Amino acid sequence: MTRFLFSCFLAAAIHTTPLNAAALIGTPDDRDALRTAKLETWPGLYASQDADGLDAFLADDFVMIAADGSLSPKTAEVEWLRNNPWRGAADFVYTIEDIVFLSRDAAIVYGYGQSTGADSNGAPCVHRYVSSNTFRRNGGYWRPVLSHLSGERCETIGE
Repeated sequence: MTRFLFSCFLAAAIHTTPLNAAALIGTPDDRDALRTAKLETWPGLYASQDADGLDAFLADDFVMIAADGSLSPKTAEVEWLRNNPWRGAADFVYTIEDIVFLSRDAAIVYGYGQSTGADSNGAPCVHRYVSSNTFRRNGGYWRPVLSHLSGERCETIGE
């Protein structure tokens, strides 16, 4: 009987917790901050080769999972940017499909990137990929903790 009463109490507590839907929707300010972080701040740091800015922007436990399955921690991403000029396509566009809030301080931003380029044979192509990016709010700022790319492809134009 005690287990039954405890189970009923626990179920009632879970369904009346104020965290429910409001926290999982996110505020308009949170959505705007996440859009800005993903669409402006992050690519801007790469475009300006601002390794120190990237170091401050990424969470200390950040991990990049590339389309080939390789893992890259924050330190490797920052050092890569410090030592390599960014050669991203001028027409690159990232489109956010959705922002999913896991809690008041955690969200996933997912969507796809697209630009023109050349394939391994030099033929013009449309480069595409999908990605999900997990952000955690820390000190009032949304900081990336994980970026996962997949479905990377270069579709030849005109064939």
